[in-house]
Amino acid sequence: MRILHAISTCEFAGSERHVVELLEWQAKTHDVALVIRRDTCDARTGGDIADMVPAAVLVRRAGRSGFSTALWQAVRQFRPDIVHTHLGRASVRARLLPLGGVPMVATLHNRFCSRVYGSHDGLVCIAQWQKDTLPAHVAPRAQVIHNWTRAQCGSDDHRRAVRARLGLGADEFVFGAAGRFVAQKGLDDLVRAFGQANLAGTRLVIFGDGPMRPELEAMAGPGVLLPGYSRSLPQDLAALDAFVLPSHREPFGLVMLEAMANGLPILATNAGGVPDILGAGSPWLVPPQDIDALSAGLRRLKGEARRHWDLGRFSLPGAAAQLERFYLATMQCKQRPVLASGLGSAARPNPAIDGVS
Repeated sequence: MRILHAISTCEFAGSERHVVELLEWQAKTHDVALVIRRDTCDARTGGDIADMVPAAVLVRRAGRSGFSTALWQAVRQFRPDIVHTHLGRASVRARLLPLGGVPMVATLHNRFCSRVYGSHDGLVCIAQWQKDTLPAHVAPRAQVIHNWTRAQCGSDDHRRAVRARLGLGADEFVFGAAGRFVAQKGLDDLVRAFGQANLAGTRLVIFGDGPMRPELEAMAGPGVLLPGYSRSLPQDLAALDAFVLPSHREPFGLVMLEAMANGLPILATNAGGVPDILGAGSPWLVPPQDIDALSAGLRRLKGEARRHWDLGRFSLPGAAAQLERFYLATMQCKQRPVLASGLGSAARPNPAIDGVS
């Protein structure tokens, strides 16, 4: 199968990591290309999707004529069997282009918007709340395919090294969070809740960066550390003793999966896709924007032991298998079946994912 992905972004966060990991997996057995914007580097963090794309993927970077032109040229030259868009900018540009009958799907990394996604042939929802809120005429074109984690647990040596670098005592209980410093992540709520909890022998570490940094720095007491953006975040989370996700809105909660891969006990707000991961009735869910409940949760969380989380539902092979079946179903509905066109993997079973649900 020939798969063309498109994303117009200038940062490297959860959505961009999702795309890179999917590209790497699909490129093992398919011909894969990616269209990106002309400038892709995040000026604040230095994160850049272009630096992370595997060599097996054909990359077309937009030129002076813009992203839409680059995408249209990629469709003509790469001749994909399916176009897969990510995030709003790429998705709205794709729907305005004459794609010559090529089926087009999008992953909803956030909310559905009819102006952006209304013409797509298929929609991938990363959490159930997204499908539940789709218009009735759109829902039949959508399928829930959860995000995944490939995070490796940080070693004991890495844990000690990070704690030493951050000046964390061996006996201190360290709460942690991570995310872009923007209002919807609720990190200011967490700082307030931590101060209100007033727990002796504890610290709070918040990895990340963003426009709210000055506000968070002004709020942070001596027990709060803001070490900045980490390129090795999944492993650095091993330095923590518990993880908190205080988001007001959370499309899925990928960083929480990474914390769970490190065996951390979790406290999270009941927002967006979080119940898909923890379960709707989890005792470790608190209402969003409720500082009292968040503070009480921190008190309960202190001293919780590390645990083993079963993350089998959130594997890349399983999600990729579901996605490939969704591609094929969308192509069939579009009456564009996969035929002999030099596509080796389209005509033979895929040993990497056959039998994985």
